[in-house]
Amino acid sequence: MMAAKNKSAPSGGTSRTLNYIIIFILAAIVFYVLVLPAFTPKGTSTTSASTSTQSGTLTLTPSTDIAGTMVTINGQMLPKSQNVTVMFDSTPFRHTQLNGTCATDQTGALSGCDFWVPAKIAPGSHTVQVIVGSSTLTATFGVPGYSPPLSTVVVTLTSLGLGFVTQLVTRRVVDLNKERKMRAEVNAFNKEKREATVANDKVKLEKMKKRELQMRQEQAKVSTARLKVTGITFVPLLVVYYLMATFLGGYGVIVAFTPIPIPVIAAPTLIAGTYEVSLFWWYFLSSFTFSTMLSRLLHTTT
Repeated sequence: MMAAKNKSAPSGGTSRTLNYIIIFILAAIVFYVLVLPAFTPKGTSTTSASTSTQSGTLTLTPSTDIAGTMVTINGQMLPKSQNVTVMFDSTPFRHTQLNGTCATDQTGALSGCDFWVPAKIAPGSHTVQVIVGSSTLTATFGVPGYSPPLSTVVVTLTSLGLGFVTQLVTRRVVDLNKERKMRAEVNAFNKEKREATVANDKVKLEKMKKRELQMRQEQAKVSTARLKVTGITFVPLLVVYYLMATFLGGYGVIVAFTPIPIPVIAAPTLIAGTYEVSLFWWYFLSSFTFSTMLSRLLHTTT
């Protein structure tokens, strides 16, 4: 009777878990599509009409980010060997290049021309004009409504919510008692095998080979349950990441600052001793941190 009950339990638990995940995804969609936009500051932006007098292409990297960030301008098919003037919302803006002057090369290409978005600027769409000789090209730069520390809190709380969902899935899908028992058996088996090896007990080692095969098969079953958790939670993780990126201003938007220089993860800013962290890295760090903490608090780790 007990065997039949235990066998049927995971199926019901998995079904309930899937329902919880669907509810979580729907809640995240409502949160990012309806709730947060309702409280997002509606900034006014000044835009000026501009027409290009000569063919050419202009790109901003990034095209959406928080105030105070650095933007790189690249262009092609522009007037050759000409100095460049950058206008941000119709105001001349300071810009730099590695060689000291923003200018097109002999082929009409512009690369590495950087400028800093004003630190105090309203959320919304802003016009960037690049004047090259007699040509004026226009691009749009967007400033999201949320920036640090608000964006930091939003991403952190979202990571916490996803962490709870992951731990819920783990408790429903993985037989934690069986996993703990298996780990204890493996540790005892390895200890016994080491002792037999040290004692050079070939007879015992030969007998243990059969047990080792059976144990590996049981371990594979337990590992499959953990992989199942990853498979179930992978889609919600991507959905939530997409919603955050869409709402906050892009996959590489800056959402947090840190006083600690972290190679690859945190890039320096204009303010001495301050480093910026993008959405991807802050989401990753928050998810990893809360996943570790919650797994210990909810005893889902063995």
